Amino acid sequence: MKKIVCIGRGGVGKTVFVSLLARYLKDKGSILLIDSDPDQSLAEMVGVNLEKERVKTISEILFDIKKDIQSSLESFSLPERIEYLFNRDGIYEGGDFDLISLGVKWTEGCYCQANNILKSIIERLEKNYDYVLIDSPAGIEHLNRRITSSLDIIFVIVDSSKKAQENLKRSYRILNETKVSFRDFFVIANYRFSDSQLDSIDRKEFNFLGRLDYDENVERFNKDGLSLFKLDEESSAVCSLRRILERINL
Repeated sequence: MKKIVCIGRGGVGKTVFVSLLARYLKDKGSILLIDSDPDQSLAEMVGVNLEKERVKTISEILFDIKKDIQSSLESFSLPERIEYLFNRDGIYEGGDFDLISLGVKWTEGCYCQANNILKSIIERLEKNYDYVLIDSPAGIEHLNRRITSSLDIIFVIVDSSKKAQENLKRSYRILNETKVSFRDFFVIANYRFSDSQLDSIDRKEFNFLGRLDYDENVERFNKDGLSLFKLDEESSAVCSLRRILERINL
């Protein structure tokens, strides 16, 4: 199993990248997608309506437990309740991938015990897949939550702003200081980079793989709520991602 996470500032295209990466890998093995961003965009980008599929986010499951909505499970211990509801309601199972969405925390108070139980469930679940792809929230504070404590590959998506460059360096530092284990750390520029701006990426310190090309179809598909899996093989975004990934061995 290979665990892969995509990080970066808000709006740089992390969710688009994870969606296209899942599209690229769908014929190469089983995939588990984990949407840890409260914005919850990943499901829609890969063509899944969680509400229609009657799949709950993890936060919704924890909310139900805290509010005793699932009163029929009173005899269950907390770990048993979480695992039962997670297996029953918390996983979308599809032909090309399965998907888990962490969602928005709806109540005040500490979820620490429940979250720790949840992490252990996910750790067991991950072993059933060839690839685990994690779409992370914006910023770097989430790296301390230890959901992503052991990784194979980290992709950082950056735009051409100075803040993105600073975020890149801070992300790398905090990953090392918090002892997050990872094998490879790759940098990918989003389409906003011009050719001349690409020189601003420190290639001595970071392994730069290339730039994702602009594709008007990505914007159109997002606007219309269409799955990025339906993009044409000759789509500029798909082609540029393929060129980038061919440089590494997934």
